[in-house]
Amino acid sequence: MEIRPGHTPVSRLPHLAEAAGIRSIAACPVCVCARLRRCFEVRHIVDDPLFAWARHAGYSCAEIVECSDCGFAFKGRQPEPELLAQHYAETGEDYQSRLAEDDPAARGDFAGARRFLWKQLPRGGRVLDVGCGRGFFLKSLGAGWELCGVEPSASAAEFAKRQHGVQAHCGDFFSAGCGPGSFDAVTMLDVVEHLTQPAPMFAEARRILKPGGWLVVGTGNWGALTARLAGKQWAYLAIPDHLSFFSVSSLGRALAVAGFSRVSFQRLHHGPRSWEVTSGWMRAVLRHRAISRFGPGVTRLPLFRSKGEELPVPYFWDHLLSFAS
Repeated sequence: MEIRPGHTPVSRLPHLAEAAGIRSIAACPVCVCARLRRCFEVRHIVDDPLFAWARHAGYSCAEIVECSDCGFAFKGRQPEPELLAQHYAETGEDYQSRLAEDDPAARGDFAGARRFLWKQLPRGGRVLDVGCGRGFFLKSLGAGWELCGVEPSASAAEFAKRQHGVQAHCGDFFSAGCGPGSFDAVTMLDVVEHLTQPAPMFAEARRILKPGGWLVVGTGNWGALTARLAGKQWAYLAIPDHLSFFSVSSLGRALAVAGFSRVSFQRLHHGPRSWEVTSGWMRAVLRHRAISRFGPGVTRLPLFRSKGEELPVPYFWDHLLSFAS
């Protein structure tokens, strides 16, 4: 199931929070190891209307922990599945418009996944995009492909069907009823970071792929140098329903456990590329590191444009694509 941020009507939020709440995770969701290393606490973005659900659920912050065995990182406190399911089902146009699905300059993951599939399957085939959104990635594959998708947002699934001819199942991955060996490729782009239990998704993808079929996963790279430099101010961590964080090594291990024998990776930048993006990232990291070293008073120096609290460090070469068969 794709889990993405979105807007839940405020009138329903208190009921959802009371019914589902926030739970603590005592063991690694990938390898079940209970030896967890505390990294730091992050503050969530809760003043944006798209994340109002987190504010009403009392989920303004969470601790990031890392498994001592497999290296998988995740939030030690997470929303209950019922709250997340309701939240994703009600995502609407206000969120979908922010995904930049139709902006090639902003979606390096789309371009990388598309190039890979064209190379491995030059004649096309049957492809399932888990978390297909409005179907722009699938449509970009061109002729020769049978386009299938899974999407929990009813409005997005309907758009994918109507505008792009996608056979879109509105719901989660496991309720789609896919038969074994029924797809040449499965893609999960900007999906696994939203999952409380990502490992079963990989096993399900392996089950429904044909022999020699490919799984393409795109997500943030917990192990990237730029992400490590950003630390607790990495913007990727501040999104309330970003729950799971893979590195190259931990994702490779999870895919191997799921039955994939060939796995490769491509590191990439997520979003537009420009000098403004680069310089903005450098200023944000400098600010974060200076505050960590000298305290918030250092922002009174003329070097810093903003004099308030720490600001999230934007994305910068901190994502990855994995290709598994």
